[in-house]
Amino acid sequence: MTFLAPALLLALPLALLPVVIHLIHLYRRRQVKWAAMMFLQMAQRMNKGLSRLRQILILAFRVLAVAAILFVITRPMAGGLLGLTGGVPDTVIVLLDRSASMEQQNLATGTSKRAAGISKLAQALRDTVGTRSKLVLIENAHLQPQLLNKPESLIDLPLTGPTETGADIPALLQGALDYITKNQTGRTDVWVLSDLRQSDWDAGSGRWQALRSAFTTLKGLRLHLLTYAQRAAQNFSISVQRVVRNETAGKAELLLDLRVTREASSHEPLELPLRFVINDVSTTIKVEMKDSQLVLQGHAIPIDKSTKRGAGRVELPADASPADNVYYFVFDEPAVLRSVIVSDDEAEAGPLQAALEAAADPTRKYAATVLSPARAAEIAWDDVALIVWHAPLPKADDLITQQLMNHLSSGRSILFLPTDSTNAEAFGGLHWGAWSSDIKPASVEWWRNDAGLLANTRSGTALPVGDLEVSRRCDILGEGTPLARLTGNLPLLMRADIPGDGNAWFLGTLPGSGSSSLARDGVVMFAMLHRALNEGARSLGKAQQREAGATALGSGDLSAWKRLGPAILSSEQPLRTGIVENGDRLVALNRPLREDHPETLGNTALAELFAGLDYHIIEDQVESDASLASEVWRTFLFVMALALLGEALLCMPSKRDPQPSPAR
Repeated sequence: MTFLAPALLLALPLALLPVVIHLIHLYRRRQVKWAAMMFLQMAQRMNKGLSRLRQILILAFRVLAVAAILFVITRPMAGGLLGLTGGVPDTVIVLLDRSASMEQQNLATGTSKRAAGISKLAQALRDTVGTRSKLVLIENAHLQPQLLNKPESLIDLPLTGPTETGADIPALLQGALDYITKNQTGRTDVWVLSDLRQSDWDAGSGRWQALRSAFTTLKGLRLHLLTYAQRAAQNFSISVQRVVRNETAGKAELLLDLRVTREASSHEPLELPLRFVINDVSTTIKVEMKDSQLVLQGHAIPIDKSTKRGAGRVELPADASPADNVYYFVFDEPAVLRSVIVSDDEAEAGPLQAALEAAADPTRKYAATVLSPARAAEIAWDDVALIVWHAPLPKADDLITQQLMNHLSSGRSILFLPTDSTNAEAFGGLHWGAWSSDIKPASVEWWRNDAGLLANTRSGTALPVGDLEVSRRCDILGEGTPLARLTGNLPLLMRADIPGDGNAWFLGTLPGSGSSSLARDGVVMFAMLHRALNEGARSLGKAQQREAGATALGSGDLSAWKRLGPAILSSEQPLRTGIVENGDRLVALNRPLREDHPETLGNTALAELFAGLDYHIIEDQVESDASLASEVWRTFLFVMALALLGEALLCMPSKRDPQPSPAR
């Protein structure tokens, strides 16, 4: 509990004033001995215990009444979690999730989850800690601590404004941990403002165990979760998977593959308008949506034959989540989908090369090259979308390691395969362990089918991952995100947790028949390789599709990028969706599609993540007007009234027995 006028607590000893008055009155009495009082004193001794208890209770009620009125004038604050904080901390750290999903709004007021949470938290901190605590902000886009002068700054800062990025809650908590240990912040309250999206919290990541262990060692740390997990009653989201310019002798057109997803309690058929805007030319079509998803493949939009490159967007009608109602795209002469296989083993590299050279998209050109590890320096980094690295992991200080990291920071892809002679080197937090062989081939018991390399097809059909046989595998060690596990919870495919738009995967087996059935069955390997290739190809060519994020436009001068549309701060350019250009480069920035997944963490999952830590949860809603902190002086006024009433009842004279009437 905190107080708006804490200085008045110095007057709290005045609550003992009734005891002082009682003692003064007691010693002011003058005793006169009187023989006739002997019998009265004997009777009084018989009731001395009850009389003393009564006097003590009267004094206690009087002290309680005075203390209550003193608390009233100090204006105590409580309510929600702030009533349990136990005083003003030395430091308050606010971890803000301002991802795309936090822009879900109350349609009546237009207030988003992000705005509602910031407003309530700023008001509560202003009323409780004011400027007595050091206030630090860490938000998901930049992950850099920002010192604030006062709680009201949370509302006005650009760093707390909307973005269409994704969030990484473990990275936010790691940022708070680093700040606490580096600056020795003393008693610290950490506030996490989030909508609990599973895709942002990444509960399956190995980072949580390390975070719990580190936070447990900190004294005086309290974690407060201000959550907005309420889903929209009905929400539609749009995404574009592929954009191809197709030209024939008589016409030119854009071919789009797009997906509309509906989140609603019922999936009754409805007619939905889709608006396409290409180079400022708008067209609208109506589609019938009969289920939770609608997939349009190869939807053709006529364009002028002289239009070789350009930009556009597809829009849905407005709903409670504006961030997923629009998707931007750009088009140009398509770049060749190039991949490089770094390997000395022709038997393993052959199937990989054949799969990568096969055309998954007949409108694109494919090229795959095999290089030995000694020739890795010959890789044309600017033109390659995917590198399959079937060689020992390089040392951390090798030049090739930095080149591979630059490849990832450019938004490209790397798939690591184990070699017979593994080493202790790591890349992106993962490294190879020992090989093991099974007499009976192992099968895949779990894989992630909602996103990633093994996701279901566009029609919703699952890949035959469960039919794979793995007779020889290599352990994947370290902290990363599992995408597939073998029987016995053994990792088969993991994604390295590396910041940026690029992706690095570790596959714990080889495609050859001596290790698995990947090459023999073909379907899973083909889909996995081409999805990795397409992910890396998003940043190829002069027209690129990228996810909004701090590194989406590189690390150079952001003011060099010009936005096609309303101007915004250059520092916010990579964080907002839209079309930006720099010279002959044209980039479409969109939200990460994982932000469309509505699944949230429950209290049971949160209890596992924060096991052993001092944490509390406040479940709030955008529609709620309740404050996180409020004055509770009325409670103390009520306590004072009860104390005075109790004192009055104890002071009432005892009931006398009726006297018998005299005989006549």
